[in-house]
Amino acid sequence: MHDGKTTTAHKDSAHMDVAAFLRAYQMRAGNVMWFLGAGASRAAGIKTAGDMIWDFKQNLYRSHKKLSPNAIADPGDPAVQRKLQRYFDELSEFPASGAPDEYARYFEATYPHANDRRAYLDKLIKQGKPTYGHLGLALLMREGCCRIVWTTNFDRTVEDAAAKIYGSTNDLVAGDLGEPKKIADALDAKRFPIYGKLHGDYHSVALKNTDDELREQDVEMRRTLVQACKTNGLAVVGYSGRDVSVMDALREALDEGRGFPHGLFWFKRSGQTPFEAVTELIEEARRLGVDAHLIENETFDELVSDLVRFLPETADKLADIEGAKPPRLRSAPLKTPGATTPSIRTNALPIISHPVMCQLVDCDIGGWSEIREAIEKAGVDIEARRTKEGVIAFGREPDIRKAFEPFGIKRFETRSIPDKNLAYESEDRRLIRDALMRALGNRPQIKIVRRGWRVIALPNLDTVKPADFQLGNVKPVDRLSGMVGNTGIRWTECCELRLDYKLDRLWLLMEPIIHRDIPEETGATQVEESKEFVRDRLAGRFNPKVNAMLSGWASLLVGSDRTVTLRSFGISDGIDATFEVSSITGFSGVSR
Repeated sequence: MHDGKTTTAHKDSAHMDVAAFLRAYQMRAGNVMWFLGAGASRAAGIKTAGDMIWDFKQNLYRSHKKLSPNAIADPGDPAVQRKLQRYFDELSEFPASGAPDEYARYFEATYPHANDRRAYLDKLIKQGKPTYGHLGLALLMREGCCRIVWTTNFDRTVEDAAAKIYGSTNDLVAGDLGEPKKIADALDAKRFPIYGKLHGDYHSVALKNTDDELREQDVEMRRTLVQACKTNGLAVVGYSGRDVSVMDALREALDEGRGFPHGLFWFKRSGQTPFEAVTELIEEARRLGVDAHLIENETFDELVSDLVRFLPETADKLADIEGAKPPRLRSAPLKTPGATTPSIRTNALPIISHPVMCQLVDCDIGGWSEIREAIEKAGVDIEARRTKEGVIAFGREPDIRKAFEPFGIKRFETRSIPDKNLAYESEDRRLIRDALMRALGNRPQIKIVRRGWRVIALPNLDTVKPADFQLGNVKPVDRLSGMVGNTGIRWTECCELRLDYKLDRLWLLMEPIIHRDIPEETGATQVEESKEFVRDRLAGRFNPKVNAMLSGWASLLVGSDRTVTLRSFGISDGIDATFEVSSITGFSGVSR
């Protein structure tokens, strides 16, 4: 890209979009296993390991201080979490926040007796009901599109879903740590579908949930998992990678590149940074030649919903998922002030209109890296992406021709951009996103910076002031930039930008964050100090301040008028990218 305000890093080839996964899964369905973590059951009303950790901390803290439950109103409050963490850090007998053994150590400290741990889990998850994702997974099982599922969860949502879809409890071979041979025998005999519970069923006497127990995880069950990974692919959903024993098994399964012959796909939420053990696993797998990828996806339910609608084997059988509603949004009028059911402001700006035409160039050029090199060599200012049809582009016609003439232009014409291509992370959507970010970068108040897949809006500190984020009496920030102590690290208030497609339209997503410029020679101590600074600065930003920050960034990005028209190039001799964006964010709530 040739914009003085924008820098572009090389795309991380380890990343895959959901659309590419759907196509790959269609060809490999019977040979890709699933691995479900706690995140896959969160919509079922079951806490994740992270949720439970804060539950343990608050119970320990209250018991030490002899406080009532009302003393800690919300353990999910960042300020409360910070207070709790300070207390346990001072004790020095607990692992640091985010450590892989954090869950096990705090669980054991809170409930030393195994029966109490079992009772805690029983109470926690007995109310869990299968979600659309669990029922959809069971449908995939029934239609032969999923043969093997593994989990670290204790709940029975998958078993309950399978019983409903199959109409019986006899079709699923389920086994936990109390009966690992059952899973191994089923795999040998190819009695599918198979469901292996690595940490035991919550009804099991052999429940595994403490550090010592996790380290001594049943050898036979682990061996079975490793062997299964050597002949199948694996899709990991809702799992953090915090269990050392499980990650060791997955690394062992790499088997010098012979493991995961049908791919390794690790799903993470947008904006989420995976544990180092996860990124190291993916990197090592790719080094060994395994088709391994990180994939951004919001929820397990949405992923399975997309999958069952895409696959020919399941697309016409959605009615079998009776009583379950697919996780989709719908438009509804905004509630009037004073309504009994409140609305919640989102961080999404509606894109009212977007480009529907682009330039198509059919020529003998390779992928994205070759396109980027061609643009740089020609010295032109355009946006371009590669599709099967050819290169799609925005910009002046002479500039587009100049960039691709060396590759033998066979066809040069306009092409439509169908809305259906914007519903997933297609090259059409990437072209639209690039053009929109360029258009936003033309606004004098901000600078657009790219960090791999991330796009960040930085304020122009010459013109933008803290008062630009004040909303009424709410003043969320006193400064917009500064140095973190004597670390040499500069921090700046900024906003991460993403493009999404929901409710049959595009949305510009805003996430106010703090950007750190970290010099290469910076030591680990200084980096940790900067992280602590960021946590401190963000800790007190509750709803009123977050609302003020969103309003401030919306004004900087699109202005104060109800809608604004943004153009990427401002040209007349080619195809420009023109957008109309609303300055009013979307709202969510319960429709009546």
